[in-house]
Amino acid sequence: MAGLRERYSGIAILLHWALALLLLFQLGLGWALEDLPRSTMFVAFQFHKSVGILILVFSLARLLVRLVVPRPPAEGTLPLKLLAGAVHWALYGVMILGPLSGWIIVSTARVKLPTLLFGTIPLPHLPLGSAWNQPAETIHGLIGWLLAGLFLLHVAGALRHHLLRDDLIGRMMPAGVARRPALSIAVVAALAGCVAAFLAGSWRYRGHAEVPAPSQPVPASGSTPEVAPAPTPSPAASPAPSPSPSPSGTAAVPVRSWKVAPGGSLGFRTVYSGEAINGRFARWTADIRFSPDDLAHSKIAIDIDLASVSSGDGERDDTLKGEDFFSVATQPRARFTATRIRKQGSGYVADGTLALAGVTRPMPVAFKLIIDGDHAQASGTATVKRLAFGVGKGQWSDPQTIPDAVAITFRFAADAK
Repeated sequence: MAGLRERYSGIAILLHWALALLLLFQLGLGWALEDLPRSTMFVAFQFHKSVGILILVFSLARLLVRLVVPRPPAEGTLPLKLLAGAVHWALYGVMILGPLSGWIIVSTARVKLPTLLFGTIPLPHLPLGSAWNQPAETIHGLIGWLLAGLFLLHVAGALRHHLLRDDLIGRMMPAGVARRPALSIAVVAALAGCVAAFLAGSWRYRGHAEVPAPSQPVPASGSTPEVAPAPTPSPAASPAPSPSPSPSGTAAVPVRSWKVAPGGSLGFRTVYSGEAINGRFARWTADIRFSPDDLAHSKIAIDIDLASVSSGDGERDDTLKGEDFFSVATQPRARFTATRIRKQGSGYVADGTLALAGVTRPMPVAFKLIIDGDHAQASGTATVKRLAFGVGKGQWSDPQTIPDAVAITFRFAADAK
């Protein structure tokens, strides 16, 4: 027992330094969340919640060790002992209350997002009413600043003991480095590790900014497409026409590759409890080979980054990215492909398939096309039956709340390669 009174136990040392690194990482990530690009915000928030619950578990374990396992006695004058004790207990309060307040926020939000800890373990919502949400938001915001202040006080006290050479800090170091001069090196390394953890939390997701690919259409700022319900022609309505000479009597135009120009839009429209929802996808790419004179060899492939969804409400967007809707963590992209394109009236129909949320279903897309030399303008509509793809599970599966049919619209320009 004497050895334990002179030094902290091995489990206390391990939990102490693990919590120090996790707290600094979490603090940096928490302050950076609001400035992250939309493409990484959902994943970052999920990771923030996962780290928070890990901190809660480690903090409760550390508190249990403090109460059960003998530890070195406090040293110094009475005022310093009282200050150190106050800082320690305040840190325990922050480490436990911070994750709990975050858990309450998630559980009482207007739109309840599912949480998978580190993408694996589902975290249930707490059985609390919405009245808890605003107080928890306030407490969670204040805790960030309180944690930063307490952390500085704790480090300042540790450095004071180190500079006074009373070796108290060595009691919280592994036995192999708790001797001078190795102790000084260990102190510097520990502080450097904490700073690195803070910076890692601040910058972990910043490298994934939303930079469109050269061929990627980017919707005009503030534009939200209005979508009318799309026609759903039967694939058997008309056979694919045979290539025919152009009306002008000139030679038929062969199939060409087309590069989509910036400035296009890909949007959707639905209704939630009577409220119209207009959304769009900011990032998508198209691989198009087309000729009105050779529809038999024309083909279209569209890839959509589902994490780029935007509907004018951040919480709703996070819900759309979650497990109940697009499940972007496991199915980040949707893909439409069509190798059968036919003329219909003044436009065309691409009879293709849509792969969404791990399900592939047939889907016709009606579109109009104006070709002027090497430049083309395209616009069209489609209807997605979301329930056939498993989009909108649980409470969202009721078509009285959200209609099964979701209207899709697109508009873009393209140039022949």
